[in-house]
Amino acid sequence: MDRDRRSAVRSGSRFPAAARRLDFDVAFGYGYAQSMQLTSLAKDAYRKRQYIRWLIHDERTNRRPIPRAERLRAWKAGFLSLTYRMCQIDRNGPKDYVTDRMRYLRTPFLNGSYSVVLDDKLIFNEVFRRHPGLLPETYALFRRDRVLPLSSDRVVSYDDVLRLLDAKGRLIVKPTTGGGGGNVVVLERRADGVAWNGEVGAPERLRERLKSSRDRLLTEFVQQAGYAQEIHPGSANTIRVLCLWNDDEKEPFVARAVHRFGSPATIPVDNITQGGLDALVDLESGRLGRGARMTPDGRPEWHDSHPDTGARIEGVQVPRWRETLDALLAVHSKYPELPYVGWDVVVTEDGFKLLEGNNMSGLWMFQVHGPLLANPRVRRFFERRKVLR
Repeated sequence: MDRDRRSAVRSGSRFPAAARRLDFDVAFGYGYAQSMQLTSLAKDAYRKRQYIRWLIHDERTNRRPIPRAERLRAWKAGFLSLTYRMCQIDRNGPKDYVTDRMRYLRTPFLNGSYSVVLDDKLIFNEVFRRHPGLLPETYALFRRDRVLPLSSDRVVSYDDVLRLLDAKGRLIVKPTTGGGGGNVVVLERRADGVAWNGEVGAPERLRERLKSSRDRLLTEFVQQAGYAQEIHPGSANTIRVLCLWNDDEKEPFVARAVHRFGSPATIPVDNITQGGLDALVDLESGRLGRGARMTPDGRPEWHDSHPDTGARIEGVQVPRWRETLDALLAVHSKYPELPYVGWDVVVTEDGFKLLEGNNMSGLWMFQVHGPLLANPRVRRFFERRKVLR
């Protein structure tokens, strides 16, 4: 407040009420800002505790036979024992690797409050559906026993779900939150009923199976391109593209990309911790390297061809790779508020579909092919954002 108005308050002039109101507004504005800052700090502290719990949980659930001494070396260096062994940190040294301590305690905060756009698939759909043809069609939201329509198809009941399934043949059901492909279901209409991830049952059972305490989305089934279908036909074989924001050039760039392939143990998804493989994609040519698969004792096992189908992996060309990357970067360039995203895409016969973005992407899937920080641009990104300290 300026000096004249303060004097008016003190002297009892004819403007004291307005002056007092201005004082209140200033104080309230300051107090509100302070309150919001404290709220943000409290939320960050809560989230950090949550990520610490996840870090501990992920280590405890690693049942692979890793000696205690090796686990201790991993923890001391900042890695989960799974990452330490799979990326062969013992042999390569930790210098150029993004550690799990960084991943769990620092990278989740790189997108700030906008991380919810990536963490919640319903919000993700609402934000990115403004780009025509980018996302698979999302038809409905299942919320307990209700069916809420999300498209012009007006799916408002379980009978509508069955009618849509009759028309489309296959649909996807997935939770609005969570990662790793957990609880993803492929619905398929068959002559003898409805298949739920291959298990056939009567159509009447669908309603009970779709009821859940978790919100779930009903989406289009995306038919992947022939090369991916040949390598492993039982799963959606996706490409995870790690994109970071270049502050100097004010645009995103691709740090690394890996192509994941499922196995009989992972159907209908391509989860590489459960038996799938991932192959490095050459960013210039779009050709695949050898596939890495985790052995029962947690070490990398390298395959030129898929060990279950025999189909060749190394040297396979991802069709329209350059066009896919350019289109993905063009989309990301519109969202500078999201400087750190692991995009999941499925290549189709006529383009690609964006399935989701990940706020806290797994990193060992990239670093099994070499440390990320060996790339100066990637190192600079993490240094500027104080992930590296």
